[in-house]
Amino acid sequence: MTSPQPSQREVLDELLLEFSNLKAYADAIRQQIELTTNILAELVLSKSSLEEINARGGNGEVLVHVGAGNHIRVQLNSVQSVIVGVGAGYSVEKGISDAIAEMESRIKQAQEQSVKLQDQYSKVSQRLVQVQEQVDSIYAKLEATGQA
Repeated sequence: MTSPQPSQREVLDELLLEFSNLKAYADAIRQQIELTTNILAELVLSKSSLEEINARGGNGEVLVHVGAGNHIRVQLNSVQSVIVGVGAGYSVEKGISDAIAEMESRIKQAQEQSVKLQDQYSKVSQRLVQVQEQVDSIYAKLEATGQA
C-alpha cells in the first residue's frame, strides 16, 4: 500500500518550517562565531601583553583598566608570574612563559572552533538557498493555478 503524495501546499508548509528552523540555526551559529571572534581577540591581546611584559623583564609601566573607561598607571616590578583563569571561576598562578603557552593553546583552539563554525554556517546557508529556491518554485506553481 502506497501513501498518497503530499499536496503542493503541504510540501510548501514543510519547506517553510524547515526554512524557519534553518534560519534560527544560522542565527545561533552566527552568534557563536561572533562570540568566538571576541574571545579570540581577547586571547591575542592577552598573549601580546604577556609577551611585552616578558620582553621587558617583568618591568615597565602599564595602564590597568578599572572599569567605565577609566585606567590607572601602574609600575610593574619584576613580574614573574600571572594569575590565569582556567574556567568555572577558578584561576591558577603560572610563570609568564607558561601563561603565554597557555594563551597560544587557547588561541589555537579558538581558531579551530571558528573554522568549524564557519563551515557549519556555510552549509546551513547553502541549504537555506536551496529551500528558498524550492519555496519560490512551488509558490509560483500555486500562484499560477490560483491556489496561492
